[in-house]
Amino acid sequence: MKKLFTALMLVFFITSFSFAQVNKNWDGTKPEIYKGSKNLIFMYSPFVSTELGGAYSGFYSNPNFNSDGSFDSTSLGVTPKYGLGFQYYVTDQIALALGISFGTGSRTLTFVTPGESEKASETILSFSLDGNYHLKSLYGVSPYLGLNIHYGTYSGNYDHTSALAGGTYSGKMTGSAFGFGANIGFDWYFTPGLSLGGKYTIGYESLSAPTQTYTNTGNTHTHTGASESGFGTGKGSIMLNVHF
Repeated sequence: MKKLFTALMLVFFITSFSFAQVNKNWDGTKPEIYKGSKNLIFMYSPFVSTELGGAYSGFYSNPNFNSDGSFDSTSLGVTPKYGLGFQYYVTDQIALALGISFGTGSRTLTFVTPGESEKASETILSFSLDGNYHLKSLYGVSPYLGLNIHYGTYSGNYDHTSALAGGTYSGKMTGSAFGFGANIGFDWYFTPGLSLGGKYTIGYESLSAPTQTYTNTGNTHTHTGASESGFGTGKGSIMLNVHF
C-alpha cells in the first residue's frame, strides 16, 4: 500500500511539474463558462429533507397509509440519491441541464407477535430540467442561481407474514409527483476538464393520489390515498462535472 501511495504521489508531482513547465504563464483553472460549452453530470444527493415536502425531483414517501388515506410518516428514507445528466451552455451565462435520478430502499420489520414480519421495498425514478444563470466567477469558482422543474414516479412492494388467520398479505403501491423549485449552487473548477459542484433546491411539490393494491385471503383490494402538495425544503446535491 505504501509503495502504491508513493508511486501515485510521484506521478502526481511529475505531472504537475511537467504541466507547469509547459504552461509557465498558467494562472489557475478557469471556469468553462461560455456558449457551446457542455459537460456530463454525475450526481449524489445525501442531503434530503423527507419531512417538509419540497422540491425532491420526484420524492415519494413510504408504503403505509393513514386512516385518512394519506401516507404514514414512517419512511424507508428513499429519495433520488443518484443521478446522471447532460448540461449545455446556450449563452455565456445560461446553462440548461437534463437529468435522470433514482433511489431504492428496503426494510424488514419484526413484531412482538411470534411469526409476524414484513418486508418492503421502494423504487423512485425521476426526470428534471434545470436552467441556471451563472454569476461572475471568483477564481476557479462559478456561482449560479436557477430554476428546476421535475417529474417522478414511485413504486413499492411489501409482503406481510403472520401466523394469525388472515394476517398474511402482500401489496403494491404506485404514485407520481410533479414539482418546481429554485436552485442555488456553484461549480469549482479544480483542474482542466473537471469540476466539483454543490446545489440546493427549494420549491413546490405536488404528489398524486397514491394507489395501493393488496391481496389478502385470496381477495384483491384497491385503496386510493389522498393527494398532497405544498412548499418546503428540498434536497442538497454534490456533483462531479466532466467537461468535453
